[in-house]
Amino acid sequence: MVTIQEVARQAGVSPMTVSNVINGKASVRPAARQRVLAAIEATGYRVNLFARALAGGRNRLISVFTPQLNRPYAAEVVQGAARAAERLKYDLVVMMLAEDSVSDLSVMTRLSVGTLLIQPGLEGRGTRSDLSAHTVSVDGPGEWQLTVDNYGGALKALQHLSSLGHTHIALISGLNSEPLLSAPGEPEVQARDDATERLRAYRDFMQASALDVPDGYVQHGDYSKTSGEAALHRLLALTPPPTAVFVAGDAMALGAIHAAQDRGLLVPRDLSVVSFDDLPIAAASRPGLSTVRQPLGLMGETAVELLVALAEGRTPERPRPFATELILRESTAKP
Repeated sequence: MVTIQEVARQAGVSPMTVSNVINGKASVRPAARQRVLAAIEATGYRVNLFARALAGGRNRLISVFTPQLNRPYAAEVVQGAARAAERLKYDLVVMMLAEDSVSDLSVMTRLSVGTLLIQPGLEGRGTRSDLSAHTVSVDGPGEWQLTVDNYGGALKALQHLSSLGHTHIALISGLNSEPLLSAPGEPEVQARDDATERLRAYRDFMQASALDVPDGYVQHGDYSKTSGEAALHRLLALTPPPTAVFVAGDAMALGAIHAAQDRGLLVPRDLSVVSFDDLPIAAASRPGLSTVRQPLGLMGETAVELLVALAEGRTPERPRPFATELILRESTAKP
């Protein structure tokens, strides 16, 4: 590994000058700065972010934690966060925590000026006091919460199905989010339950529209394709089966479409499907999936912007829930 001392020898300057260039200090003369940058390029030197943080140097590190980095939802948020971090000249470290992981949150977060949590499930991993000084959460509990208008977005999807003439409308709902653990003596931070908001919109809409909700018309999944397949098989076994289904996540909706096709049904001729998220798989689906778009990339960007503002001593305004947009493709039609 190339050291600062080697870069300094290559540039003909002191190690302190190299350190000042790396940390963006303005006191370095332009000629010396150029020599250092050329030496960094020639030697392939890379900044050791962790050593810098442990040494108490200028820390521009933001950590990101998610239990679902392998799912498109988290990937879209991370891409937005990465764009903002690059623009603001902060470093981003992303970690995925599997359900059975024993990774210690506190080690990474205490090296960071802020932490972004994406769909966090932190039970058994410590308390809020183990996290960074500043925490922003997307689709979950946290000091600063970023979410979308889940209720309003769900209503848009249901109103669309109703406008097509559907009266037998079912729901495949998602998981409930978990509350973030609190330190002893601290008030508990309650989770914003997106699944519950979408379920509440479904029940309110069906009641306001005087539409029946037969037993079994509300099924639950875990946002995976497999759970969507299983839920739709259960719905199609009902009497009467639904002619349309609102699904709380795109991956589950894709599973529902495949389950319908496995039974010889055509979407949307025999069954209309509308979903929530607008992940890349929605446009790639055949037929194209009608879905409620939430601006996941923008939420990732906003999360990093909030963390940077807090780290730099500013007091940002708390963002309102992000607006949603109904994207119509080919998965819905008249019954």
